[in-house]
Amino acid sequence: MENTLLTQRPNVPGLAVFVKYEDMMPIENLWRICYMLKNTGNQNIVGEGTQSSLVTKGHGLPLYTRNIKQIIQISATDNSIAELKDNTLYFKQWLPDECITIEALVESAGEKPELYIDKRDIINAKVIIKNNINK
Repeated sequence: MENTLLTQRPNVPGLAVFVKYEDMMPIENLWRICYMLKNTGNQNIVGEGTQSSLVTKGHGLPLYTRNIKQIIQISATDNSIAELKDNTLYFKQWLPDECITIEALVESAGEKPELYIDKRDIINAKVIIKNNINK
């Protein structure tokens, strides 16, 4: 849904810009990223129990990172489906057409940061990535 670089350095000779998180940790390449994860299939994705659709069986659906040096803050918002702990989504059932919104502040490792799920973590899944950023 969104990828926004929050710490773009101005090209002005002699000007320096510094960003710190909680007045302590210096941050370079600070990004705000936001994703909507949607079950576009016609079957429930079961997260718990013996009928779980997850390969990790009861251990949740991991969120993986690409081009991220560190995650400063991350949350699952606007949903009653899942709980986010340690970059893993925990849920009982994810019904067709239900959405989970993930928002994060991250420090990029230099390129545009990404969060993603691996289709191999959900049994018989097809993961489709649609880029609707800043539209």
